[in-house]
Amino acid sequence: MGKSGIPYFPLDVELDEKMELIEAEYGLTGYAVILKLLQRIYGGHGYYIHWTYEVALLFAKRIGVGGSVVSEIIEAAVKRGMFHKEIFAKYKVLTSKGIQKRYFTAIARRKEIEVDDDILLVQVSHFCKNASIIHKNASKTTENAGIPAQRKEKKSKEEKSIGESMSGAGNPTPDRPPFIRIVLNDGKEYPVYHETIAVYRGLYPAVDIEQALRDMAGWCLANPTKRKTKTGIKRFINGWLAREQNRGGTKKENKSQSGRWDGAVT
Repeated sequence: MGKSGIPYFPLDVELDEKMELIEAEYGLTGYAVILKLLQRIYGGHGYYIHWTYEVALLFAKRIGVGGSVVSEIIEAAVKRGMFHKEIFAKYKVLTSKGIQKRYFTAIARRKEIEVDDDILLVQVSHFCKNASIIHKNASKTTENAGIPAQRKEKKSKEEKSIGESMSGAGNPTPDRPPFIRIVLNDGKEYPVYHETIAVYRGLYPAVDIEQALRDMAGWCLANPTKRKTKTGIKRFINGWLAREQNRGGTKKENKSQSGRWDGAVT
């Protein structure tokens, strides 16, 4: 199938209360982040976006806003109902009934439409009356129908193997040791893998990422009462690197240690 997205989307002249609250809290930056995100959604899959940590980092880099700021704005938008809370919590997908209504209205003349039943919030046939609708989940069921049990089991194992090999950098495996581990507030360790470091290098080119991570690990060892939670450690890392980048980076030699960030996340 061709591209799912659309080249433009309607934007209300007056902001609704949810958007006004985002703008009131984060200023024009908040407004711009949401608008850029909507452009990404409508221009990509059309009615949703998979919002992983890596996607958020790259999105922040492209629009020139700090990763921690983008994360705060998106969290606030989800909390206020701009995006569907349950779908985001279960699938890490940003979407809403309004987004889906506008998207399916815009593509009503298409002859063939592919949809993901797990994240649908509207009745697609109500908007696309003459289209052939391909349901992803239904097609998977149909595809497996009539396949002998042994072949199904083999296929399932193959899919599981592929999924494990493509899993994110946050999943420790014996074959891929982490570059470093940062101790958390509960005594457990958070592994940072080389794949994630590669992403950080692109986001913070002036920073010696490896040394910065060593500094973070040392700081957490020396400050047990200020160690981060499992959910807060990514924000801590991103905030540290962003501050190093804004100060000119750590690749420029022998910067004074005065004024070094104390690890607090505002």
